[in-house]
Amino acid sequence: MTRSALAGRMAVADLDRYLGDPRDQSAVISTERSLELDEASAYPGDAVGALNAWGLHRYYTPAEHGGELRDVFVPMMMIRATAARDLTVAVAHGISFLGAVSAWVAGGQIAAIMAELVLDGAPLSWGLTERGRGSDLSATATTAAIGSSIVVDGVKWPVNNATRGRAMTVLARTSDAPGPRALSLVLVDKGRVDTHSLASEPKVATYGNRGADISGLSMRGTTVERDRLVGDPGLGLEIVLKSLQFTRPLSTALSLGAADHAVDVAVEFAASRRVFGRELGSLPAARATLGTAVADALLAECVTFAGAREAHHAPQELALVSSLVKFLVPDTVDLLFRDLTSFLGARSQLLGVAGAGEFQKAARDNRAVGIFDGNSVVNLNMIVNEFTAITRPADPVDVGGILRDFHVDAEPQVWVDPLHLRLVTRRGSRLLRALPAFADLLGSRPSAGPAQDITAELHRLLEAAGAAPRQAAPSAASFDVAMRLALCFGASCAIAVELAGRGSGGAASEGRLLAILERISVRLGLVRSESAAASAAELAGQALEAARSGSRLSMLDGWGVHA
Repeated sequence: MTRSALAGRMAVADLDRYLGDPRDQSAVISTERSLELDEASAYPGDAVGALNAWGLHRYYTPAEHGGELRDVFVPMMMIRATAARDLTVAVAHGISFLGAVSAWVAGGQIAAIMAELVLDGAPLSWGLTERGRGSDLSATATTAAIGSSIVVDGVKWPVNNATRGRAMTVLARTSDAPGPRALSLVLVDKGRVDTHSLASEPKVATYGNRGADISGLSMRGTTVERDRLVGDPGLGLEIVLKSLQFTRPLSTALSLGAADHAVDVAVEFAASRRVFGRELGSLPAARATLGTAVADALLAECVTFAGAREAHHAPQELALVSSLVKFLVPDTVDLLFRDLTSFLGARSQLLGVAGAGEFQKAARDNRAVGIFDGNSVVNLNMIVNEFTAITRPADPVDVGGILRDFHVDAEPQVWVDPLHLRLVTRRGSRLLRALPAFADLLGSRPSAGPAQDITAELHRLLEAAGAAPRQAAPSAASFDVAMRLALCFGASCAIAVELAGRGSGGAASEGRLLAILERISVRLGLVRSESAAASAAELAGQALEAARSGSRLSMLDGWGVHA
């Protein structure tokens, strides 16, 4: 392990210790305080301030600009640890990375200006959306007149951190000409403009993340310096689309934290609840249900890790990979919450009952992750748009290279060069292409069976994708193919993580992989759920045993702070 990789891992562990035990009322983020704030729809200012005091914001800035960001998986694990305690706090603090990332992609002087803001702990926001325009950024109505200075007019709403944020990266129309080159990005620093030209728009009452500052900002003749342009004029939409290739995988760390929270609650419930004189976790049906949820959590972990690794090692494929990751992880964690809601019963909706009261908050909060940085429909559309690239013939994949990249002790040497990012891939994803080879590497292991079944399904899906009509509005059939391709991608991620792991091939590691792949096979409709019950029950046993030793089950043995 390199010294830098060890430093990142130690920093994650240090943050976890700093945050403390959420059951302790004096912890930085306590469950009791989180529930109080949620009920009052109040902003978690103390917790956000404590994260700044620790220095989490320094991991949002690349090392070349004075921060600590080298391996994108490090801040992802930090966000995960925070979200496992309170997803609202993680969103409130993590949104600053979204507000800044366009400057890292654009580079130049604006990156240095942005770095100064971030490293100072200034809360930032990303002003993309507007009323009545949904996800269609090309319909942006906010304008920015560029001269010796820049004059911004328009309203951005709803935007996370819009009111509390010190600065907002604003997408605005800088030309009347049609097409994507009419949009640019401008950094509006509230501390450097006439505050009379700004007005806050009302906070949105939300189902989950009730305390988040999801509001808006009105700008009327707001004048900013010319050097606050983020990238060249006309490149705004391109920079946003490339920035989303980072923020989509990053946002899935929120879902991972929510999944950790939910599984912790369910495992504790299974170990403490007695039914007809027996521990709930010992009953076959309950054990299989719990194990299915754990399999979903482990799949989500593998896919998020893959997104982080591909950002560094295959940035030219992020246009597709980021959408696969962003669709699959929140969707999988939503399924996890659905299953565990039935498992916990009425307790899943109550406050302060047998340690399960916080479950309902985590479930509500997680529902919002699916709409961050492009909702599920947007990401599926992106996958459909890649059908041509996915089905294009390509050279054999360097499977050994992927496994080296995925080794738990490996660390990328440099931050991602934005010049390697593409709006459309040439050959889709190397992880999808590698699935047949990964399945073969499993040899005669039990997990090879479902892996080969999923590989056969991938071949069928590639034929369907190749035959799908190219339409501006994809059909339901194309969306179905995209969803199923995402599950095949998830299988490849899980196999890659297991094969590159420290305990690869051992009984425990094989049991985890088998449960994940059989769960994917069920979701693909290749087998009935009863066929996966045994592996799910075995996985539940592993999760219960890990909890008894004070740890949490993971596919990343040696990385997690609870490993």
